[in-house]
Amino acid sequence: MSTRTIYNHFDGKDHLFADVVHNSASQVADAFIATVHEQVTGTDPKADLLALGNAFVGQRTQFPEHFAMIQQIMAEVQHFPAAVIDTWQQAGPLRVQREVARQLELLTEAGLLRIEDPALGTLHFIALVTSEITIRPHGSPALSPARMRDCVTRAVETFLHGYGAAPGTG
Repeated sequence: MSTRTIYNHFDGKDHLFADVVHNSASQVADAFIATVHEQVTGTDPKADLLALGNAFVGQRTQFPEHFAMIQQIMAEVQHFPAAVIDTWQQAGPLRVQREVARQLELLTEAGLLRIEDPALGTLHFIALVTSEITIRPHGSPALSPARMRDCVTRAVETFLHGYGAAPGTG
């Protein structure tokens, strides 16, 4: 297929690129949500948070091409139309964040967590599960799956220390 034929289906390069970013981000978010729905039971806060955290950090290894593309976009963000960035955010990261928030709210409603501010609790959870994995010296080798699970386990234990329901209240 020629470049001209491809562009005939879109209003220009920006629209083509926005569609690629949207479809890729949607695929990542869909996979995350499906994994969460398969693994989170709503009955065991530690097991559920581990499943949620591992699914969250696992996106990077499950979809390396998507995250490589996003890394390039973020490095050159000033050269991309705001609509492309918004398309990516709406299709992927914000959907994933809403699903994390929904799961935390369900655990709170079940009395398994104590989260007064769901938005803040969601940000804390995401920051904790990603911090050891993303805040590493430039050029560090990739973490093994076992090491990533260890990082998520420490994060979940810390999160439960701050947001876990008191014994006997769940």
